[in-house]
Amino acid sequence: MNHCVEALGSIWAGLRSNLVSRGFVGAIRKAIPAGIAALLLLPLPSLAHHPLGGGVPVTFAEGFLSGLGHPVIGLDHLAFVVALGLLAAVSAWGIAIPVVFVLVAMVGTGLHLAEIMLPAAELVIAGSVLGFGLLLALKNRPQSAVVTGLAAIAGLFHGFVYGEAIFGAQTMPLVAYLAGFTAIQMAIATAAFWMGRQLTQRTNMASIQRTGLVICGIGATFLATALLEAVLPV
Repeated sequence: MNHCVEALGSIWAGLRSNLVSRGFVGAIRKAIPAGIAALLLLPLPSLAHHPLGGGVPVTFAEGFLSGLGHPVIGLDHLAFVVALGLLAAVSAWGIAIPVVFVLVAMVGTGLHLAEIMLPAAELVIAGSVLGFGLLLALKNRPQSAVVTGLAAIAGLFHGFVYGEAIFGAQTMPLVAYLAGFTAIQMAIATAAFWMGRQLTQRTNMASIQRTGLVICGIGATFLATALLEAVLPV
């Protein structure tokens, strides 16, 4: 973990230098791809996705905190939501795209709780990170309706995996969990959306495309890991 801390320290030092020489927007433009790249240094066991160490929440507070933590602890989920917000920033439908995602994610969680299984969920989630990173990296992107449809499909699978951490919980922590992961995902997507809009209004699209390439790398890493686990289960 020391190498991760050192990398983040280097990024912060570079960001401070850029803040002085380039101004706020220029510094952020340079820092976004580097910051996302630093996430690759985090250990992949975050695939466990359990904020409470695998325990089922039993109180409202535990449910809400677990919901807040799940999309952040899972690097694949986090990378996807960031990509989603940035993609929304350069799409005609804007913030409506993340809204569709988080609403369908709740449906996906409901499917898990109802014991309706979705096949190859981890593979689909890793593929969604890779795919949305690729969409960001492209110059000519699909229409907003297509992007929204893809976000809805991804939301179903992301939400399904979220349901694992709350399966078997009582109604109160369950509702709190849904509220928590919906709120945090919307907050992250909105922040990425705002940043994406700032970048596209004041600079060219190169920063968004570079960030897309970094997210592609994250998605490819998770997809390779998921494929290996499917072929060679532990």
